[in-house]
Amino acid sequence: MRELWFTAKRTFHAFRIPAAIVEVPVKFRPEEELAPEVAACHTRPMRVRVLLFGPLAEIYGVREESLELPGSPRAEDVYQHYRQRDSRLGQLEKSLHLAVNQVVVGPNHPLAPEDEVALLPPVCGGSDAIAISPPDIIDLLDGPLEAHPWRKHLVNKAGSYGAISTFEGLVRKEDDADPVVALAFDAYRPMALGALRAVAEEARRRWPIQGIVMLHRLGTVPAGEVCVVTAVATGHRGEAFAACKFLIDTLKATVPIWKKEITASRSHWVEGVLLPGAATAEDLVS
Repeated sequence: MRELWFTAKRTFHAFRIPAAIVEVPVKFRPEEELAPEVAACHTRPMRVRVLLFGPLAEIYGVREESLELPGSPRAEDVYQHYRQRDSRLGQLEKSLHLAVNQVVVGPNHPLAPEDEVALLPPVCGGSDAIAISPPDIIDLLDGPLEAHPWRKHLVNKAGSYGAISTFEGLVRKEDDADPVVALAFDAYRPMALGALRAVAEEARRRWPIQGIVMLHRLGTVPAGEVCVVTAVATGHRGEAFAACKFLIDTLKATVPIWKKEITASRSHWVEGVLLPGAATAEDLVS
């Protein structure tokens, strides 16, 4: 008996021919054997939310936009999309990271509908406040840090702890020939706050700390004003010095904050450092 192939749900199909009704067996053809163009016509584009920071926001003129990708996209597809839109992105690929839902990922990371994908330049160290525990203050602020009551808070919490060590970073003029008039800071706020919390938690594992302050200012900060504060309260000065240094050094190396240097004659984004242990966009084109 001649066999006919159909893509159908029924096991048998009846055909009327002269003087007889013949039942013809129908076999299924697996979907993967269908022509690729047939399967593709049933696939809808996937929409993701893309975030751009620092120099990338300036290159593309937006900080956030929706992007539709065909098929089953991966993180590298987002990078390739923006690289095709502007070749200048290729100049950053040795130090550019990709994050999905606030976690740095590799190029083959699969995407899901409505994922938040961030293209991250190297961090330069420099809202809602996040408190790890009641004695701690961790925040990203748009206004002057000089007006923040963190010092009084930490002194009140310190009580008889014995030592408070603080670091306050100011915007300095640096070059007399072309003095810096301000620094402009940008950040991936949710991821930056999470990274600050991780730094504080690690400090608590290393030293017997009673209170922590980690504050970073965002936006434009004029020369001479405070842009970052780290402070700790501990029982002894050695622990306080070591913990405070750890906080500021690790903040500058791991927290996704970027800065643009503004001088009297020009402005440029300061080259930062790679996030530790993360793949870069260079892996996408190697």
